[in-house]
Amino acid sequence: MDLSGRVALVTGASRGIGRAIAQRLAAHGVAVIVSASPRSLNGLQEVCKVIRDCGGRAAFVSTDLTDVAARAQLLAKAAAAFGPIDILINNAAGIAAYAPPSRIDLAARQATFELNLQAPIDLIQQALPSMRERRWGRIVNISSEAARQPQIPYIGPAKFVHALTVYGASKAALERYTLGLAAELQGSGVHVNAVAPSQIANTESAASVARLTAVTRPESIEPLELMAEAVLLLIGGNYNGRLCKSRELLQQAQQVLHALDGKTVIGDALTLVDFDNE
Repeated sequence: MDLSGRVALVTGASRGIGRAIAQRLAAHGVAVIVSASPRSLNGLQEVCKVIRDCGGRAAFVSTDLTDVAARAQLLAKAAAAFGPIDILINNAAGIAAYAPPSRIDLAARQATFELNLQAPIDLIQQALPSMRERRWGRIVNISSEAARQPQIPYIGPAKFVHALTVYGASKAALERYTLGLAAELQGSGVHVNAVAPSQIANTESAASVARLTAVTRPESIEPLELMAEAVLLLIGGNYNGRLCKSRELLQQAQQVLHALDGKTVIGDALTLVDFDNE
């Protein structure tokens, strides 16, 4: 897939899923702007170096997405690097407090929705005018399995599942917004989709949970390359208004799984994380 000439903004890209997506897009010719909070500056510089060392184009913008005034300038700052944004990946998300729904306070609820819902909407609204004008744009919102109440028996401790309720509610709201926006933009050339890991992506923040879960449920853990591959499929394909899981999308498209270089085949939708060789 050749996406040369396209420009992407990936939020939450200093590590984990966001970083993997940024590297994969760059491998296909996309000029990538990576963004994360100021405390992740070292990570942003590192991912830019990795992309440039592989011959790609990358720049970074450090922004606190919970700051309404700061994020209002993000698309303009990003566009200053390589031009208007064609591809927007809303990956940045967080959990303000791990607390069950009966006890999580107002400040934590507001902070969670501010980062996980309001910020993506604001960035989308900033990106849309130029996308509509050029009649081409791709918006991918990164969701979570937590958007739905898990089935019994849980794959982890019940208290952990309960503590993710408000986080999951924010992701469910993002999914509903995704569908509504996709319907509104039908025929405009701008495609809007959401994708989530099938269960647990093997990110730095989930490493301890992933290793623990892998002992009894190894099929629940997926490598970061799976999410990067799924996002690339949504960008390159003719999808609009899809809420999908990474593994399911690869399986439906009969797509092999590539390494982040975009060339090396490392598996398919059934590929598991090999903790022994990490």
